[in-house]
Amino acid sequence: MLTVVVHEKGGKTQRFPFETDQFTVGREEDNELVLDRANISKHHLRFRKVTGAVEVVDLDSTNGTYVNGRKIMIPRRIRRSDRVYVGDFILMLDGDEPSIAPRDRAELPVTGKDGKVRRTTVGLPPEEGERGEPLPGLELPEGNVMTSARKVAAPGVESAFLDKIASRIIQTALVNVRGLDPLNAAKISDADREAALQLIDAMLADMRRNGEIEENIEIEPLKGRIARELLELGPLTELMQDDEVTEIQIVGGGPIRLVRDGARTELVERRFSSERAVMLACRRLARQWGFLVEGAQVLEGKVADGFYMYGLLPPTQVRTPVLNLRRTRTDANNLSALVQEGVLSEEIREVLRAAVRGCRRILICASGGVNLDRFMLALAGEVPDDLRVVCISDTGRLGANRRSWIQVRRIADPADGVSLSDSLGVLLRGGVDLLVSQRTRHEDAAAVIDAMSGATAGAVISLWGIDSAHALSRLAALSTVASGAIQALTVALARSVDLLVRVSVGVNNEAMQIIEIVEPRVKEGNQIVHMPIFRAMKVADGATEFLPTGTVPAFINQLLERGITVPMSVFKPAKQHAGRVPTAEES
Repeated sequence: MLTVVVHEKGGKTQRFPFETDQFTVGREEDNELVLDRANISKHHLRFRKVTGAVEVVDLDSTNGTYVNGRKIMIPRRIRRSDRVYVGDFILMLDGDEPSIAPRDRAELPVTGKDGKVRRTTVGLPPEEGERGEPLPGLELPEGNVMTSARKVAAPGVESAFLDKIASRIIQTALVNVRGLDPLNAAKISDADREAALQLIDAMLADMRRNGEIEENIEIEPLKGRIARELLELGPLTELMQDDEVTEIQIVGGGPIRLVRDGARTELVERRFSSERAVMLACRRLARQWGFLVEGAQVLEGKVADGFYMYGLLPPTQVRTPVLNLRRTRTDANNLSALVQEGVLSEEIREVLRAAVRGCRRILICASGGVNLDRFMLALAGEVPDDLRVVCISDTGRLGANRRSWIQVRRIADPADGVSLSDSLGVLLRGGVDLLVSQRTRHEDAAAVIDAMSGATAGAVISLWGIDSAHALSRLAALSTVASGAIQALTVALARSVDLLVRVSVGVNNEAMQIIEIVEPRVKEGNQIVHMPIFRAMKVADGATEFLPTGTVPAFINQLLERGITVPMSVFKPAKQHAGRVPTAEES
């Protein structure tokens, strides 16, 4: 019997019987499988049995149907290993029926370690016609004669035809050697590495014999490129080890963009052979550094050689995989490291350090262009070891170096048996000193507001926001769908929050900087007033200074009662700086 396996991204995995000749999926109740989400059409797709096969048909859906990451335009045959992406769900077929059996297999002469050649059966990747929309720029021209020599580009420019050769070999290797896929293994074993190299040799030799690769094409450079993309990180391996490179941007199989030590962006003639190779490198980096989750399309985290990775994998609104790597100057395990980088001043560090140690309620809002995760890592480094701490982050890696902390993963795994809200409820009832939520989202917003209202002694919460007022209202909106309740909840949050820290691009275009620190206060009539405590200013000589306004936060006296001291001099306004440049808020 056939079964449709449904995996909700960040949710549960369920199975539904496929007993008739067709199985429809959509938002309406008359579908065999009802997926009630805004990005699912009323009648989105249909699985149908046709002459010993099973096809998936897109029913003119608004957001499209993707098979193995590629949008389908016509009915497409699918098999047991194929993934069908629809909205927030991944669908697969399971069962022992021949109609969904793996693709045909072929025999290749493979040379073993002993030098003997043996006929070996290998599984084949999908044919080009089964893959859906071809990648832009890689279509072959019309005509009967098509050889590798006709497609070899000028010296220094890699061939689109050889890209296709490399992509085909990589896909074949992934089908036949499971351990090459980062989703299956964290590290490639010696046996799998040897099997992959033998398969590369065999396929290239077979293509040479068949005339697909002509005699004037050098095999060794092509083989090396394929091996680097399949077993390592492709061109990234060398680029990330170059100390002068500060940023790397990759968009699909296009040329790679680099930034070197503050210089302008340069376009280099190095690239990946295919989108599949880029996605493989992204997943390998994320798996090596512990933040790869099945079904995840957004990958963010610290990786090798001081780089921070931002990856976006299809199917998304962006057609191609995008990878950006930015090198950071320090690991920033505490606020002192960020002081050296000009993110904040020593005075601000002392105030934030005391607030964290005193378990106050801190809300950090940041614009989308800054590395908020890195700022949160530094702030978490100031938390004393004796506190009971719960850390919430997408992959559960925040606070991983603190063995006594409880790390909570926001992105669900198919094996999870309890929802995130239930897990957090148990933890809060068990007693928590400090709740830390990195980039708070709808999934944990209710628990965050519970912590702000007194369920925990303190909280350090971060989210995206343009200013202090937006941060309060956005946190309120994340936790409720009732628009009438947002204003009341925003006022309640303003009463609970001790400090609101705004992080953005700096006044001198620094990559990240604390622009201001604010204390929210509620006046008569529930009017929220945002009292600035520190502001970043550009002074007469063009330098950046963090100037106190003279306002002393109300919680300072409570810290003094607990024996946590903050020099009052840090709040004393500096002398008027002649010729300073006002901030956007002042002007």
